[in-house]
Amino acid sequence: MPANFKAAPRERVDAGDLYLWFLCLVLAGYATFGKGFAYVGSPPLFIGEVALLLGMLALMASRCWLAMLMTLPSLMLLAFMGWVALRTLQGIGTWGFDALRDSVIALYGAFAFIVIALLLQKPTRLGRLLGIYSRFALFYGLAGAGLAYSTSHLSHLLAWPFSGLPVVYVRMGEASVHLCGAAVFVLLGLRRVPWYWTLGVAVGFLMIAISRGAMLAFLIPVLAAAVLGGQLRKLLPIATGGAAVLAIVMALGLQVELSGGRVIGPAQLVDNVESLLGHSESSNLDGTKTWRLRWWQSIQDYTLRGPYFWTGKGFGVNLAEDDGYVVGEENSGNLVRAPHNAHLGILARAGVPGLALWLLLLASWFAMLLRGGIEARRQGDATGARLFLWIGCYGLSMLINASFDVALEGPMLGIWFWCIIGLGIACAMLQDFARSRPLSWQPQS
Repeated sequence: MPANFKAAPRERVDAGDLYLWFLCLVLAGYATFGKGFAYVGSPPLFIGEVALLLGMLALMASRCWLAMLMTLPSLMLLAFMGWVALRTLQGIGTWGFDALRDSVIALYGAFAFIVIALLLQKPTRLGRLLGIYSRFALFYGLAGAGLAYSTSHLSHLLAWPFSGLPVVYVRMGEASVHLCGAAVFVLLGLRRVPWYWTLGVAVGFLMIAISRGAMLAFLIPVLAAAVLGGQLRKLLPIATGGAAVLAIVMALGLQVELSGGRVIGPAQLVDNVESLLGHSESSNLDGTKTWRLRWWQSIQDYTLRGPYFWTGKGFGVNLAEDDGYVVGEENSGNLVRAPHNAHLGILARAGVPGLALWLLLLASWFAMLLRGGIEARRQGDATGARLFLWIGCYGLSMLINASFDVALEGPMLGIWFWCIIGLGIACAMLQDFARSRPLSWQPQS
């Protein structure tokens, strides 16, 4: 934590404070246990739905229903959710629960409004949230690699008795996003860490880099934070640690083989880079790349230039079956329903109007963060400027991962994403409200 940290005076704990602690616990559960945590509960009320219902009650009790809508991103989010809700209602009669399941990519946006309302109701909660995340960043930097390894090799050893799913099932993309968030938080000086934390992040990156999307979801936001935050010098220890780990592994010829022909090791990292730049000698990488590109082109054909321009195919229909790109049957696994790209998935289901609202929401949100960061710098508030940059990089990491994988369509990363969206909007609003007196961004215990 910052050296000049001072604890805030104690305040009476109310229902909103208790819910915020519960929400943080839920988010930590998703990040640490992944899909295994998502199935805690009983159908149809799993832990995510419980958090949403309790959150709506906390939102109503906050009395900030109108205030939370006083920004352009909030209005864009409301319009986006409204359009998706309309298309979902039209599909419930045909597809039933599947329509609701597919719609959560937008309807989980309610978590953004919950976070906004709770922070507007009591601004001191922001410091407490940052204090909680500060401890989470320390934990995840050290544990991220272990979680990724557990999912790859130990998930079969411990399963939930009521669902049969592994207790720990954190996908590489999810681990990459949270590892990136922790790395940027530390890189920008929002907390201090011991030297071995950097080594843990380097090892974690090496393990998640077997996935192209996960690799980019870590690298691009971290580099953006280093450049925009003027922290290139601080990035050198992480880069040096990563290079040292790679050199040792390459010298010893160590690698861990995974299903699907991929390995944890430098060779897979090289293959991923080659695949992104053009052609890779790994047939499994080029095969999945070709399959995705063809499906994505089909979606553009029947929406942008076809009969589903205005409406999309709706929520509930299995896009893989309807578009003719079914995979997963050969390994007796779960059939893929979405095109491994959240943006094109929205286009396919909600049409061009849905995609337009989605893009306007993202553009207005990033613009709000940029304005907030510039304003903080103008006022000499370096910590506030770094906070806006961290929030933007966290959201960017999630969007990059969602461009290569089914990410925002589930609660593991979807709820996290909308909470980050809400956090960014709330911070910008609190900054505007506090022009007469400086707003404290410091983490609080």
